[in-house]
Amino acid sequence: MQYSILDSYKKDILENKTMTAKRKKILETSIDLFAKNGYSNTSTSEIAKIAGVAEGTIFKHFGTKENLLLSSITPFIFEYVLPEMVIDFKNININEVYPDFRSFIHNLIYERFNFLNQNYKVAHVLFAEVLYREELRVQIIDTLMPTIMDNFNHILNYFKSKKMIKDIPNGFIVRTILANMGGYVVQKYIFNPDKNYDDKKELQYIEDLIVNAFSL
Repeated sequence: MQYSILDSYKKDILENKTMTAKRKKILETSIDLFAKNGYSNTSTSEIAKIAGVAEGTIFKHFGTKENLLLSSITPFIFEYVLPEMVIDFKNININEVYPDFRSFIHNLIYERFNFLNQNYKVAHVLFAEVLYREELRVQIIDTLMPTIMDNFNHILNYFKSKKMIKDIPNGFIVRTILANMGGYVVQKYIFNPDKNYDDKKELQYIEDLIVNAFSL
């Protein structure tokens, strides 16, 4: 059985002793529908029907549909998704785990892609909704980027010290990695989800592009 952080989030909602039963059901239902259909294609009447509550109950608890989205998606992103997305490169023996730059890039690409593939609803929520909501996007960037850069600086500086990669600013290398990985994920899950993708082939292209661009 594949691990789903969305299921973990919903389980924690249901076990929350400070929420009313109706609020729990509304949150559980809304995040499922937002993930499946997107914010614009999900109505409060549909949420109410599936949750088994009156539509007015939703507005009583959350005020607006926008507030409901933020109430359901914000803790999900910051307490569940982002901690899973960040990889700690500091507490490993780099030489043993990643003997060269390609092994690092290969592992990074496949590990993060497999996580999103197993949690495809997460990918839909994260990329479909957050990309269009500036306040969430800014929050994520402010929260995530310092940690990401701190971790990447550690491992990229190691590869530079071993003369494995070019002396190019780490920020540029990180942007290139994230742009290529993120671009494929957005295309697959958001812009053209019905296309039949060859993930192995596409990920190999990304790996080769990054490795060839920065290796000495």
